[in-house]
Amino acid sequence: MLLRTLLQLSLMAPETSVSERSLQVLRQATASQWQEVLTVLAKHRQLPLVFHVLKEPQLRNSVPKAALNQCMDAYFLSLYRNRVLYETLGTALKAVYAQGIYPVLWKGIVLADQLYPDLATRIIGDIDWAIAPEEKEPVAQIFESLGFALQPELTTSDALYFKSPKQVYFDVHHRVRLFEGKEHLSLTMKLQPAYPGLPTLHVLEPNAMLTHLTVHLGGHFSETGPLLFWILDFVFLLRQWGHQINIERLTRLMPDQESWQLLGRILRFLQLEFKEPLPPTLAEFAKSHRPFTLELIARECRLAGWNLDQPKGWLKLMACSLGYKATQSPPYPQAKDLLLWAVDR
Repeated sequence: MLLRTLLQLSLMAPETSVSERSLQVLRQATASQWQEVLTVLAKHRQLPLVFHVLKEPQLRNSVPKAALNQCMDAYFLSLYRNRVLYETLGTALKAVYAQGIYPVLWKGIVLADQLYPDLATRIIGDIDWAIAPEEKEPVAQIFESLGFALQPELTTSDALYFKSPKQVYFDVHHRVRLFEGKEHLSLTMKLQPAYPGLPTLHVLEPNAMLTHLTVHLGGHFSETGPLLFWILDFVFLLRQWGHQINIERLTRLMPDQESWQLLGRILRFLQLEFKEPLPPTLAEFAKSHRPFTLELIARECRLAGWNLDQPKGWLKLMACSLGYKATQSPPYPQAKDLLLWAVDR
């Protein structure tokens, strides 16, 4: 109940008044319940967003001081870190723009600047951008001139990875398989950044962004589970740009039926759990899908890393039960989680 209440409060519209029931949940929760829920929120990278609402006078006095301080620390750490990322991004963009190269930004660096309540409320891990294949070498040279170090151990056939002197990581994608052959669909748009000093940003347009968020979450599902960190991105994207979502355009962009089903489950979860209004076509689409629940999300995240969708995952689980445990194994699952995992499918 406390987890659900905190998330609902975090997604509450600014002009909405807090219900007495929500205040009662905050006041009646025990210290151990607060710590348990804050541990879950930290795993899902939601503490800064939660603090954004808990710092308001009408809520602050209903929260234990230790819990409020933990959320506050996460908020200001995120704020500091994100400022470093945006300052580094500004330096990098100005350098590549000067050479006529205009990368397309996506994910956290765009969402935090354009969609979230403030700069701190969306934790950013790294900076993702995409360039044309022929721009790979010029960008690498520019980054080297800025003191950014290539990370060869991370390099793939599709992307180069760099680290700035201030420990900011750049994922430079020179091949984006998701959108190959779809470039004619006008996948990008220009935005004026909220963060001061940044030049104009080139970003994915809303339909392409929604597609990418869905496929990205699906790609990490087995290793992380459906993190709320990524699911709530859908809320803020649709609140700001939902009127630009076109179901026919999404149909041309979404790569497979599995991604469509994942999007439907996420949207239905947002409808039922948070009463989130969706664009009419998406609202109708979501109704035909079995939703995630907070309980299912928590369970999937606890089981993440075992790869139970594959036989080798169960073999690994069996080996661990016999005492053969790899150093990187996640915590051994509870029997209840394993039983419900089959039901969830």
